[in-house]
Amino acid sequence: MTWDRLSPRALERLQGEQLDQWVNHEVKPFSQYWRKRIGVRPVTTLADLRTLDVVTEAEVASAGGPGNPDLLLLPTEDGFKRHASRADLLAAAREVGQGGEQGRRAALFRRYKPVHVHEAGVDALLAVAYTRSDLDRLHLAGARLTEVLGLGADDSLVNAVPAGPSVRFWGLYHAALAARMTALHPRGKGEDPVRPVLRALALLPATALAVPVAEAQQLLTALAGRVTVPGLRTVVTVGPPPTAEQRAALARLAERLSGRPVRIQAVWAPETSRTLWGECRPASADPHEATYGLHTYPDLEVVEVRDLTTGAAAGEAEPGEIVLTSLGWRGTALVRFATGAWTGGLTSTTPCPACGRTVPRLAPAAADGAWQPRVAARGATVRADLRLAYRVLDSEALARIGVRHWSLRPQGTQLVLAVDGDADRAVLLQLGQQVSQAVGADVAVRVDAQLAQSRPQVGRAGG
Repeated sequence: MTWDRLSPRALERLQGEQLDQWVNHEVKPFSQYWRKRIGVRPVTTLADLRTLDVVTEAEVASAGGPGNPDLLLLPTEDGFKRHASRADLLAAAREVGQGGEQGRRAALFRRYKPVHVHEAGVDALLAVAYTRSDLDRLHLAGARLTEVLGLGADDSLVNAVPAGPSVRFWGLYHAALAARMTALHPRGKGEDPVRPVLRALALLPATALAVPVAEAQQLLTALAGRVTVPGLRTVVTVGPPPTAEQRAALARLAERLSGRPVRIQAVWAPETSRTLWGECRPASADPHEATYGLHTYPDLEVVEVRDLTTGAAAGEAEPGEIVLTSLGWRGTALVRFATGAWTGGLTSTTPCPACGRTVPRLAPAAADGAWQPRVAARGATVRADLRLAYRVLDSEALARIGVRHWSLRPQGTQLVLAVDGDADRAVLLQLGQQVSQAVGADVAVRVDAQLAQSRPQVGRAGG
């Protein structure tokens, strides 16, 4: 049975086995931070994992200093001997036998020395380090991504994602390499995409074009008036999946480039993810806006969705915040990391209607940093953390003071708490101060029934 055709029960059993090996025999023994955080109780099932508290960016971004070195898995030789799996010990022994004293050092370095780093984080800078073996896993994830997208060695890719220390750039780089497709990555950081993409298209007859979703419509409009790409059959939007209306508009623009129908498929993951998730290719008869969600890799990451109002796991296909565990990766270890990214839901119990894969699929609706807008705070501009507002905006407590509906959202640089109800003005001002203290930004309270009932209720969590 392949990685993408296991039953939900078999997937849960596989993840439990991997959690046991990774958390109990690598993460806790080789990271003091995680040993203190997780405690002594073993983690051998998904249920065990879900008993652990989530960690936030604010908690881990400076763990041990710049680059959060305390999150790294860095065993001593003695620690490796005591905790590594039998298979790893035997493989390391063979390396030592072939290389002598240098082999002893190389055996640990190959497994645990960071050799590649990505930048992540919404408010604080978070380093996500990869070992040499992690890069092999990134390559594997890239092969799976192109398989899901329906791209392969016969395709040619022009990648308009700016080069930089990001999973969104390097994930696509490894995807193209793993699929053995010819690829050009012409765009530098901070560079407008039009000129480098035109230059690339003059060199390479592309069948696939990858472009950041926020720039996709503008770029395709500019290209449509200046070049034809007759072989183009796929536009890969990189970032939160576009809406149905955006997909239809992009498909029309792409068809002007190619002279034939072009599929719009999304690729996305929070920047702290080690992999990129992609949408499978719908049937040719499906409309341009058809999508069945982002396919994940359950043997490489544990993806959870939590309901921020309760802190508990969201139900099947229910919206919430994505929580990631970097299952089996070395370098930087992340265990139940609250990404700040919103998703419309996670489906784990039914196969994909288009491709039949049984892996968990994220809804084709997501937002980066959904609860962390830039707003004013004591004369400066900061990123507030609206997730913390739920500690104050409890439904029972609000009902007691006469608030029936509410919403909390940025308007420009101002954070506005809109309420509907019969609460006393002085009580509302006190509520605003409590929310301000919780989220770390100035909050203006406004009695506005229409705004209080509008959605998304908090930040961009739902849109």
